[in-house]
Amino acid sequence: MQRLVCKRSVMAAAITAMCVTPATVMAQGAALEEVIVTAEKREQSLQDVPISIVALNSEALANQGIDELDDLSTNIPNLYVNNFNNDPVAVRLFIRGIGQNDVQLTQDPSVALYLDGVYIGTTFGAGFEGVDLERIEVLRGPQGTLYGRNATGGAVNLITRRANPEQFEFHQTFTAGNLDLFKSRTFINVPLGDRFAAKVGYIMTDRDGYVENTGVGEDFGTEDRESAVIDLHWDATDTLVFDYRYETAEIADAGRMEQSLIAGQEQELPPGVPDLSFFTTPGTVSDDRQDKVESLWQNGPTDLDINAHTLHVDLEWGDVFTLRSITAQRDMESSVQAIVLPDWRVNLIPGGGSVSTMINDIEFEQFSQEFQLLGSWDNVELVTGLYYYDDEGTHDSSGSATLGLPGPEFDITFTDNTSMAVFAQATWSPEALDSRWHFTLGGRYSDDEREAFRRNTRSADFAESAPDGASYKRDFSNFNPSLTVAWDVSDDANVYAKVVSGYKSGGTSTRSANADLFRAGFDEEDVLSYELGLKADFFSHRLRFNGALFYMDIDGSQTSIQTGSTAGERDFLPVDGNVIQGVEMELTAAISENLIGSFNYGYLDTSVGEDFVDSAAGVFYLTDRYSYAPENSVSAALDYGRDLANGTVHARLGFSYQDETVSSVNELDLTDQDDRSIWDASLGWSGISLGSLAGEASVMLWGKNLTDEEYVIVSAASWGFVGSNYTGTFGDPRTYGVTLTWDY
Repeated sequence: MQRLVCKRSVMAAAITAMCVTPATVMAQGAALEEVIVTAEKREQSLQDVPISIVALNSEALANQGIDELDDLSTNIPNLYVNNFNNDPVAVRLFIRGIGQNDVQLTQDPSVALYLDGVYIGTTFGAGFEGVDLERIEVLRGPQGTLYGRNATGGAVNLITRRANPEQFEFHQTFTAGNLDLFKSRTFINVPLGDRFAAKVGYIMTDRDGYVENTGVGEDFGTEDRESAVIDLHWDATDTLVFDYRYETAEIADAGRMEQSLIAGQEQELPPGVPDLSFFTTPGTVSDDRQDKVESLWQNGPTDLDINAHTLHVDLEWGDVFTLRSITAQRDMESSVQAIVLPDWRVNLIPGGGSVSTMINDIEFEQFSQEFQLLGSWDNVELVTGLYYYDDEGTHDSSGSATLGLPGPEFDITFTDNTSMAVFAQATWSPEALDSRWHFTLGGRYSDDEREAFRRNTRSADFAESAPDGASYKRDFSNFNPSLTVAWDVSDDANVYAKVVSGYKSGGTSTRSANADLFRAGFDEEDVLSYELGLKADFFSHRLRFNGALFYMDIDGSQTSIQTGSTAGERDFLPVDGNVIQGVEMELTAAISENLIGSFNYGYLDTSVGEDFVDSAAGVFYLTDRYSYAPENSVSAALDYGRDLANGTVHARLGFSYQDETVSSVNELDLTDQDDRSIWDASLGWSGISLGSLAGEASVMLWGKNLTDEEYVIVSAASWGFVGSNYTGTFGDPRTYGVTLTWDY
């Protein structure tokens, strides 16, 4: 109780600080630009949206070197991004401490990812290198009222540039850097008459790994990617618009190396897991990032294929309403081969074998249809809609091997999920209150049907109780209301208070080693969130402060627990009574006409509500905090720009810090990850006239992780039974290069 009171006192003090007018005097003649977002399905100034949101436009993405989702983590406090163990194409997103620790087809992501309004049903194969981005929006806190699927942690919206019938456009970028990096991005926009346009794009990336493999297979951390995009735009009438998009991508990356950081210490093992360390011939053990390893077993590459179609139709209905349709189909096939402890040998069979060779073959296809009705009249803004979603998937790990033993005959799961929803949100700004008060009421009803079939002969318990496989089928439904009250204190400042409920449907586990747990599955996850926020510009828009305080109650937290004899045999067990509270602040200042400074801060206090969970697989004791939820996170930057006789010079120096984190809430596979401090910088010259040659050129020198910080992004304590107490996967070392761009 004393700890909770102390934290609330800190939050109360922060509220007071948020309401005090800053006393800093800024230089004259400078002003911050307005940021436009579509977080509530219509164009609004970010300062008017009662959501804790961070938006990055295309210029910011280029200057900060954000090429993929992993890059966002160092720029946005209370957002944590990493790969799923050593799978190079599976991304995990955590917002405010809530995320998907174990990526599976049978569990919805806690943080929803959207591409042009289309929900991406799995973070296997998630990324956006093939996208010509106009903007990224990160929405923190439960989302669902206005979005296709519910999300308990938040949402990441990727908004692309569409084909433009007004003018011909050509964009070409070449990037070269250390680790033999070469990247090419090409986009061509062609008007075809006054009302039609086509845009095509091609992107390729090739990069060596950051750990040289002198043994079998690929280097660790290589990148080999190709993608192509076709966008078509048609203004059928003055009120009817069609936008079609096709994307295809092929990725052949190799996973990051999972190395042993600590070994040889006594360690408590999960129930039923034997100590086999005496069969092990250990390899390298070091808490420093390895630059070279002789892998005894085949590493990679991945084979990932994505094909996606999207059709947007917008119909303006009079001066009040817009009817919108979003139809999408997305297919993904992925084959991942990766290994743990590549130079370790387990001698259970003649010749020995690897600790773990992971071979995951995944097929996933999804279809969604959404209808939205948007209205605006007098002092009312309305968004309402219908949503349908369906996916089918297969997760086949039959080829995987543990301890050098041959893979089982079957380790395969089939899934089929359907979701339907109706949602509405209305905002009323009464004239009687000078339209400065805004009352928003929203609601969403969801109905989810989940089915799965699993056959697992890897686990003796599963095979004995369900020799022909086990089936799962459950339905879930939920109503989630939301209420927001906002007040425009002045033309440049507003405060808001909101209560939002979030929901994530239940499911089962594609990794289950227990047939009873698979059949029973897990229940839905519910979140009730309270939030206070302030958004304000000061000194003629030269200083901007956005802040939010939040408190969340979470029941049914879907917690991944190792319930079998190996690290990959896991089930989701529910934990009730969890609490997360914290602070988010963004401060931006136009220090002069040429210099902008920013400081962003996030604070998290997470509390796991139960000391242990009891299940058919045994009793598992829990820690007292959420995984991948740093208590403090900071990002700061100085951006300088000056117009020249020919073009503009710009420079950026960025810093980010994240506190130490833990990898799991389960005491038996919990590891600590140290804090990290990352410095990035760029220096560029843009808008360069090429004389008689049409168009403009740009050049940028850039560097990431300039101090070559060694930091772990994923860790585990799941391999103690072979003698390695603590394994970890490191983030990228120092990288640097040059980017050349030509725009016409």
